[in-house]
Amino acid sequence: MAVSATLRTPEVVVNPGGAARCHVVVRNNSAVVDQFVFSARGTVSDWTQVKPPVANLLPQQEVSVELTFLPPRTHEVPAGEHPFALQVVSREDPAGSVVQEGIVTVEPFVQVEAAVVPVTSTGRMSGRHTVALDNLGNHPFHVGVSCVDDDALLSFRVSPAHPELAPGATTFVRVRARPHKYIWKGEDRHLPFTIRALVPDSPAIEIDAAYDQRALVPQRVFWLISILFGVLMLLVIVVTMILRQRPATIAGPAPVRTTSVTPSSSATTTTTTATTSSAAPSTRAPVSQAAPVVSRSTTAPVTSAFTIDTQAFPNVGGGPQTFSYVVPDGPRKRVMSVRLRNPAADSGTLRILHGTVVIGVVDLAVVNRDGNAPVVFVPDSPPLLAPGERVSLAVSCTNQRDPCTPSGEFTVALVR
Repeated sequence: MAVSATLRTPEVVVNPGGAARCHVVVRNNSAVVDQFVFSARGTVSDWTQVKPPVANLLPQQEVSVELTFLPPRTHEVPAGEHPFALQVVSREDPAGSVVQEGIVTVEPFVQVEAAVVPVTSTGRMSGRHTVALDNLGNHPFHVGVSCVDDDALLSFRVSPAHPELAPGATTFVRVRARPHKYIWKGEDRHLPFTIRALVPDSPAIEIDAAYDQRALVPQRVFWLISILFGVLMLLVIVVTMILRQRPATIAGPAPVRTTSVTPSSSATTTTTTATTSSAAPSTRAPVSQAAPVVSRSTTAPVTSAFTIDTQAFPNVGGGPQTFSYVVPDGPRKRVMSVRLRNPAADSGTLRILHGTVVIGVVDLAVVNRDGNAPVVFVPDSPPLLAPGERVSLAVSCTNQRDPCTPSGEFTVALVR
């Protein structure tokens, strides 16, 4: 063989970003002067320098070729053993070229960069963060991720808590911050904390983050409730004012029934007939000609009375205000007369109704013309009242301010 090569250091150790050297002794074993070309082979060729690259050797002459290994400090050159070879090519005898092999070991190094997104989270019950861990080193390793709250106001859940970082890759870790106490209402709270990553053979990495805790019930809900409450109160006030301008009841107060039984005698019959006859003329003036009541029986009828009081407010729309009396269970009764009073000298119109039928119409000014003296009204056709029927006074009050308070006392006779 025209050439021989001897590697003095078969194994070389180098740190990333540093340099390591080894030497190969090349000898010309031929009988002629020859030129030799040296080159590195293998995966280390990109970061290996060969000096000299070319040498001319006389017969039996030697030269020391220096290989310098310069691995960059990057994840692209993984830690561990890398085989290499020095190829010696003869110009005179290409077939007699030789290759000398060796191993270079790249030491591991650790370099991690970390960031959190978002730095400040916002929520009512919890905040969520994402931690990005970039392994810029040349070998995989595990890190421990934890969170520290100096005020002990938060609890944390980290997933995964011990991730493995591959070289040249980014690993994401989810962090959830939950407060120990919730805020029902009030101002937001700013709660800072620290995310810590424990890296082997390197100082711990600390990242500042924060959680802004909001109230469970937004402030705008309280504003809306206040507005609705104010509208409701305004509506109650308006309805109350409207109801005050209307009568307390359309039916009026329940009349007080007073029953008087007239003994069956000729004297009583004479008195009742005389009273009816004497009252009839005073009613015929305001009402259209009321006929006198004529007793059709020699036996005096059994009579009773009930009163309807009214309180009609002026300037109320919807027609006259009606105040009724419901005929109780029992025998039927016939209306004999109505004694009308107007103590407050009210002005307006009074209608006497049997159900929906108008029995008579009286001007309140006429009722009051004799100084609070009652006016007896006798209907032309005395209505017959059955149980459950209504007798009413419909008042149209024309006072300026005060309500009208006329009343009517109905005298009824029992129909046998």
